[in-house]
Amino acid sequence: MGSKLEYNRCGENKMNKQERATAKSVRIDPDTVLIAENLIKTYTTGNSTVAALNNINLKVKKGEFIAIVGPSGSGKTTLINCLGALDFPDSGKIIYNVDGKGMGLDLAVMTNKQQKKIRLSKIGLIFQFYNLFPILTAYENVELPMIIDKKSPQEREKRVKYLLKRIGLGERMDHLPSQLSGGEQQRVTISRALVNEPLIILADEPTGELDTETTTNIIKIFLELKNAGESILMVTHNKRIAKTADRIITLTDGVFTHETKGGKPIEDIYKH
Repeated sequence: MGSKLEYNRCGENKMNKQERATAKSVRIDPDTVLIAENLIKTYTTGNSTVAALNNINLKVKKGEFIAIVGPSGSGKTTLINCLGALDFPDSGKIIYNVDGKGMGLDLAVMTNKQQKKIRLSKIGLIFQFYNLFPILTAYENVELPMIIDKKSPQEREKRVKYLLKRIGLGERMDHLPSQLSGGEQQRVTISRALVNEPLIILADEPTGELDTETTTNIIKIFLELKNAGESILMVTHNKRIAKTADRIITLTDGVFTHETKGGKPIEDIYKH
């Protein structure tokens, strides 16, 4: 049932320009932001082929917080990269609710321009190592996606200041990343991910470099965002913080092997 589109070595699919330009949208549940169907991604090293993702199926609803757990090498980052249009699966579909009303479009059949637009305005990416520009202030790092998206200066100022104040950095917005703690840098990254009002936040080990107290504070922010209607997909090796998500899905050797219900209060995750 999944798409069998082929991709070249550069990660670009082999559909010709006419096929991609005329690809039609599909109707999906308006309350669904993302659907992944039968995703397969392999890597070849020497004579060995490794299946990083093996027939992955996933659906994310509006306002849902999902945690994907698994050890290093299980395929978590590969999944985030494919869903975030930073990499492409060998086959399968990744369908985004591009208008928020049920108009689904598969990343594989989007034009390059559409893919770039999706990355910029529909997907909020949060990385373990922050990926902030060291010569830009917190304000400028958060503002940058809006500049690229050609938003007006007035709109940029209003949105950036609102987010940095909301995240508790109203007094630190003129500081460079080197002048901020790890937790503060991650909060800047969260603000940047939210600045263009994305459909979904994709977080790759967002607390991997943080201490317990700061980790707890970041998860509290995620829960506040979820309660405000944001959709969040987080991959992590930390099973404790994963328990605060609505759903916890275990990824092992590229396969979803188990799913459990979460929803544990943040105050209880470090209790024995």
